[in-house]
Amino acid sequence: MSESIKNFEMRKLDHLSFSKSPETQALGFSGLDRIKLIHEALPDFNLSEIDTQVDLFQTSFKVPLFISSMTAGHSQGESINLTLAQAAHDRGWLMGVGSQRRELFDKNAKNEWVTLRSKLPGAKLVGNIGIGQLIKSKPETIVELVESLQALALFVHLNPLQEALQIDGDTQFKNALLQLQAIVKVLPCPVIIKEVGCGISAKTALRLKSIGVEFIDVAGLGGTHWGRVEGLRARKKNHINFEVSQSFWDWGISTVDSLEQVKKVWYPKKVWASGGVRSGVDAAKLLALGAGMVGLAQPLLVAAEKGGLPDVLSKMEQIEIELKIAMFCSGLKSLSDFDNQGVIEWIKS
Repeated sequence: MSESIKNFEMRKLDHLSFSKSPETQALGFSGLDRIKLIHEALPDFNLSEIDTQVDLFQTSFKVPLFISSMTAGHSQGESINLTLAQAAHDRGWLMGVGSQRRELFDKNAKNEWVTLRSKLPGAKLVGNIGIGQLIKSKPETIVELVESLQALALFVHLNPLQEALQIDGDTQFKNALLQLQAIVKVLPCPVIIKEVGCGISAKTALRLKSIGVEFIDVAGLGGTHWGRVEGLRARKKNHINFEVSQSFWDWGISTVDSLEQVKKVWYPKKVWASGGVRSGVDAAKLLALGAGMVGLAQPLLVAAEKGGLPDVLSKMEQIEIELKIAMFCSGLKSLSDFDNQGVIEWIKS
């Protein structure tokens, strides 16, 4: 891979900066405002009895929540990932790391994960690589990425809009499904297909199911919009892609609509949801709609940069408390209750 380390780092730092900007947040598009949880005035159990534990990848997690993939491979990446991994470890969450792309052209890049693992051997992590890089890589190379991280699974992120709007983006997606099929067969852990903020349709889910993929994170429209991120990067360089990006400002399938589509054709509890989740109440809504796990990214990144580990832990605790109160006030004592009790009300427009 010919990309220079300097250009790679500059792009990643831009991504980190712009992902925190209000201009890149597609809040209001997630669909979460179209649904509400039905209030139960007389729950027949104590708040302290609520059980949010979930079993996944032959291990148990305190909550059905995960830190979604954010950033890696640059000067600030190691400290951010270490902070988030420490928080995930302490609170019993699963965590997806930032893209491991740099490892494909810089042998020293895996040292970031060696350092993290030496400090947090018990952290439950998921690897991450883009479909564009997976297409060009040998299957054994992708296996090495998983092994270097000691990952429980591998996120393969799909980002056609981001790449199309990125100056010199990688838009060679031909043979992606065939390469994914090869990876699914040889990888010693599950593959989780995820979008990066534009959602996944039922049609795409069926294509993925046909090659043996088990897990999908719909990562729908409603949170950080990477088309907007690349648009702002283009504006910084006075590039025409900024003007082009304006036509795609609200492009994508909402988180709620994507989840509703995919769950009808997917394996129960193996469809996950992220995209615009900002509270434990948001998470409870998605769990009630059938999500097996719910992911958050931007709010935790903001917390990490604002106050480091203490602020991330505080934010995660807040979200957990909100989730439990939402369950308590919906009459749901455990995660299994989401499956057999109708607690969602669709708000008429």
